[in-house]
Amino acid sequence: MTLTRQTVEQVDELGLPWDLRDWITPEELLRTLLQQLESIDWKDPALVDFEKKHPAFRPKMFLTLLPYAYATGMYASEDIAEGSYTDPIFRSICAAEAPTAREITAFRRQNRGLLQWLLTELFKQALKSKYDIGNFLVPPGLKRCLTNAATERLDICRHIDRGPSDD
Repeated sequence: MTLTRQTVEQVDELGLPWDLRDWITPEELLRTLLQQLESIDWKDPALVDFEKKHPAFRPKMFLTLLPYAYATGMYASEDIAEGSYTDPIFRSICAAEAPTAREITAFRRQNRGLLQWLLTELFKQALKSKYDIGNFLVPPGLKRCLTNAATERLDICRHIDRGPSDD
């Protein structure tokens, strides 16, 4: 499938901006991500063991960098890798160890569910900020729409990284 402007415009039924910074500050995006990451059990023995065996894995960095990039309209792994050198926020997230495009693509493929969950949480926070509604229980229909929007953005990332297609 080739992505056209019409296809991309049809992706988001909620009208979420491609760059959530139109609705929410970068600081609030990062704060939301960090709050969600705190809810993960980083002391799980299986995770600790995996991280020891794979020191380049850096899940906290990737789980901050990728949702932030996707929420701010940057989808291509090469662009995110380059932004890790040029963008001050990306650089601070990476702590001077910028990932490669290949690492980004692999992490996204292996952790799609976590990235979808984090994007959905960012979308909820953006709606709260935009409409000044504070904490609210998200109705199932809205949650489904937010999850679908997150899924579509991840699909766009995958399609962009694959390059032009004949499908």
